[in-house]
Amino acid sequence: MNDLAVTEYKEQRVLTTQQIAEAYGTNTDAISRNFTNNKERYTEGKHYICLIGDELRKARASGKIYGLPQNANKFYLWTEKGAFLHAKSLNTEKAWEVYDRLVDSYFIKKSNEKPLSALDQLRLQSQAIMEVDEKVDALNRELQEFKTEMPILGMEIDKITEEVHKRGVNALGGKESNAYNDRSLRGKVYSDIYRELKRQFGITSYKAIRRNQCDLAIAIISEYELPFVLAEQVKDCNAQLNMRGGGSVA
Repeated sequence: MNDLAVTEYKEQRVLTTQQIAEAYGTNTDAISRNFTNNKERYTEGKHYICLIGDELRKARASGKIYGLPQNANKFYLWTEKGAFLHAKSLNTEKAWEVYDRLVDSYFIKKSNEKPLSALDQLRLQSQAIMEVDEKVDALNRELQEFKTEMPILGMEIDKITEEVHKRGVNALGGKESNAYNDRSLRGKVYSDIYRELKRQFGITSYKAIRRNQCDLAIAIISEYELPFVLAEQVKDCNAQLNMRGGGSVA
């Protein structure tokens, strides 16, 4: 027990699965199986710490955790209370004896242990600040991604409706055209532009377009072309105006 390598994670003494198995006189498979079979009794943060992702990469880079394999994608650390649950599940004389010794000589730091130097304390504080900054940066990135994934808001809606109006006026032949001043025909053109927009994005309302798709929506509108039927109606409507305005020359 005195040879047990001290493993600490965020200033808390913990044990790896391998350390518990060796101390209790069993193997890691038995410890893992015991955890799986009684998982509802274990609470993360109270009985164990599960290292994954960035936490695992940082722990591996530090080289301070006993028996941490290079290819692991998940690694468990056991607290004093977690070690107690394993001893309780094994329920052997050796497990209970070892657990008592762990409490007396491992989990409780000795009063004569050398205190951290000012430099070590500064390093720990810097590390804690860096971890907080990284978490804040991650939250900010998630917030920005969330914002861009939101449906369009007032400003984007105005941009889209303005572009629809602009494209519609152009397709109808201008505001002075007979087609533009035909309310029914003008409504058909605007409706068809919105219909094309909804078809392109697979939505039932153009307001469901996401904020990060606003520029693409405007590009689609600007490239819109009247379908043949509507184009012929606009052409005929504007031609009627020319016919009424024309006359014979003597």
